[in-house]
Amino acid sequence: MALMQDCLWWRNTEPVEGASLEADAFFDVGIIGAGFTGLWTAYFLHQLRPHWRIAIFEQHHVGYGASGRNGGWLLGGIAGQDVWLSGLSPAEQTQSRALLYGIIDSVKAITEREQIHCTLEHKGVIYCAARYSEQKRIALTWLQNFKQAGHGEDDFHWLSAADAQRYLSLPKQMGAIYSPHCATINPAQLATGLARVLLQKGVKIFHGARVTAMANRQITINHRWQVNSGTTVLATEAFASPHKALNKKRLPVFSAIVATDSLPASAFEDTIKVPGLAFSDVCRSVTYGQRTANNELIFGARGGYLFGGRSQFEFSAQADILNTPKIYWQRLLPSLSLDTLTYQWAGSLAMSRRFSPFVSYDAESGLAAAGGYGGEGVGASQLYGQTLAELIAEEDSVRVRQPWVCRQSLGELRNWEPEPLPWLAYKVIGNVFRWEDYLCHANKARWLQTVTTGLSQQLERLL
Repeated sequence: MALMQDCLWWRNTEPVEGASLEADAFFDVGIIGAGFTGLWTAYFLHQLRPHWRIAIFEQHHVGYGASGRNGGWLLGGIAGQDVWLSGLSPAEQTQSRALLYGIIDSVKAITEREQIHCTLEHKGVIYCAARYSEQKRIALTWLQNFKQAGHGEDDFHWLSAADAQRYLSLPKQMGAIYSPHCATINPAQLATGLARVLLQKGVKIFHGARVTAMANRQITINHRWQVNSGTTVLATEAFASPHKALNKKRLPVFSAIVATDSLPASAFEDTIKVPGLAFSDVCRSVTYGQRTANNELIFGARGGYLFGGRSQFEFSAQADILNTPKIYWQRLLPSLSLDTLTYQWAGSLAMSRRFSPFVSYDAESGLAAAGGYGGEGVGASQLYGQTLAELIAEEDSVRVRQPWVCRQSLGELRNWEPEPLPWLAYKVIGNVFRWEDYLCHANKARWLQTVTTGLSQQLERLL
């Protein structure tokens, strides 16, 4: 299987053996998708209602999608969180941020209790400005926005160039933002470890189970088996959902990653100083990386969209999308040769409208969903899975009262605009951002740098 060969996370990760559905069945809760959202929802549901019959239906295998092929960041936060929190009182904002910041400790406690080994390292994240001056301005604007949104100095703070060098030793280091609210993990090991725990607890996981129809608390598997479910959880994220309304809430975009095998510690003397550290190159294109505890280097970048919002998870080694992280790697880490690369993989992730993920539960229809994580689902899915479990089990908690929880039908959530608007917007904005970074990094055509930077700033305000 290509994913097992191309993705570093699967190199020493044993896949989970799933069962095959061979008859009609009934379950109290049927979960579509064996990624993090589905796995965490099942985990917390079993805690709350251990006597319920819970099943997960997965078309491929546990962790096949974004859950098993991401950059390994476990963030204590969600995409667009300040949009959600802006309408809350200061006390409510403090309470919500505590939930978000608590994601890492919660995952850490569960992995220790359940003996899930996923090389979790809590060293924080550094967003560095180390290539051109506009990066420092972008970073300081981010930091100002963080402060205005109520985040404290302990949550996000500025590092001088000298202080930043202790984390990332780079020739043009100008400074960086540091936050403790990020850990690094092997996500494939976390996903498969959770699945094995669930199997031990009696939760059913069916592989090769494609949902071909759903209606009235009944789902059809592989055009054949009828499964009646008291509650159906849509945990498909970037995959097309059998519930058509959900597809209008998600915009699948690509992210691509390259990685090395374990390198000698000396290879990092002039680059990433701290094993287990997450890092990002501050620019308007999204980049992310980590130096693992085993001295592997992982680096990824966002970019790519298919007309019509189609997902894709398999790519040839020559696919253009795989060049994106290599370009930013060479710009940020020129002392590390691309010849050290051993792995490369890519896949789709889901962006929700207004770039704010959601939890949805409609008790009347028995339909629940969560997603639109915008690439930050490794951590967010744990909080959202617990929230879904409490909503389904009708348990009151601080989680179910958060602004990102929708207690109505999926139709209440905002849709993305119809094509060709998303495709055109993605092409225009993506190309402007890429041109700005190229011109500023190469310090070419100063007048054109000024034009593209001004245009980028205007476009960024529209997002």
